Amino acid sequence: MGRVLSGAIPPGARIDANEIAAADGVSPTPVRNALYRLAGAGLLVSQSNEGFFVPLCSEQDLRDLYDCCAALLGLAIARAENVRPPLKPAAVTDSSADGGIELRTEVAFREIMSLCANKRLCGALADVSLRLRPVRVLEGEWIANRGAELRRIQHALEAVELSELDRLLNAYHRRRIRLASRIIARMQDREGRPVIDSVRVAEGRA
Repeated sequence: MGRVLSGAIPPGARIDANEIAAADGVSPTPVRNALYRLAGAGLLVSQSNEGFFVPLCSEQDLRDLYDCCAALLGLAIARAENVRPPLKPAAVTDSSADGGIELRTEVAFREIMSLCANKRLCGALADVSLRLRPVRVLEGEWIANRGAELRRIQHALEAVELSELDRLLNAYHRRRIRLASRIIARMQDREGRPVIDSVRVAEGRA
């Protein structure tokens, strides 16, 4: 199930419980139960007699996800500004360095969101981040300097330079909102591939 939650399987792809069970060396029953739980959370779509599918994402859906992510992070920064003295986050470590830039981005954004000290808001960001995982895998096709972009965000966070952090995050999300149509088109190109092939392609990009 890690492959589903990691975003390795592209939107629109059909998920075969038996295929995943065989690949992971487990029984199909717990795989099927896990897929039903993911469908209940809205992370998969279950269709009668057809199995499970990763939900498709429209261009507007993607723009909304980016906008929601920016709004939540902006709210965390605004609330941190109202604290005297300002909240000082723990330094962002490289403990997730082997997870790829997508995972490092999630870790950094989670650190930023923790500035608001509100578990409900942090949970909302976690949900948005989960839905953006397959998208972040594709961003690198158009954004070559994602590593430098993320490092600037991390440095502003570590220095608690809140106005600069807010500026960088707004620029980060505006850039991606402008690319939404291209990302969606690329997702549609990937539809219809076998699940295992899609996973191998995504893992090769990590």
